[in-house]
Amino acid sequence: MQEHLNNEQLTEYLTDPLASGGDTTIREHLAACAACRDEAGRLHSLLALYGEVTRAAGARPQAFWQWQRTTILTGLESRPVPRRLVWAAGVAMAALAATLLMETPPPAVPPAAADPDHALLVDVERSVRRQVPRALEPAALLTAELSEAADTTIKKQQTGKGERR
Repeated sequence: MQEHLNNEQLTEYLTDPLASGGDTTIREHLAACAACRDEAGRLHSLLALYGEVTRAAGARPQAFWQWQRTTILTGLESRPVPRRLVWAAGVAMAALAATLLMETPPPAVPPAAADPDHALLVDVERSVRRQVPRALEPAALLTAELSEAADTTIKKQQTGKGERR
């Protein structure tokens, strides 16, 4: 076991020896060590005195507790608030209000620099979306007109043959 018992071990042993298991090592140490035995005696007398004081305080009449409550409340009400404290609170509130009300201009955002590649990328995207390359657009228009004309001619011939029969 350790050289001396600490106050927690002694208090637990003195208040409830059964809870500490009636530890034989503690009893043996107290029998062998005069310093721990003296400390245990001192703690035992303090605990006994504490019990007496709390029983006496609990046995006081209700009038005592009412008087104590009234005395405390009267003392709290009669204490003046120091003027320094009032001024300090006022100055702090004014500083806070000034800080919150100050308008700060938003940071200037620099204009975006023109990206030379952007125009190229837009042109590439447009050409990818086209059905026909730009160089062949006139030929595509001519082909579309010729096929439309051919379709109308075929329809006219079919309607003409149908009427003849």
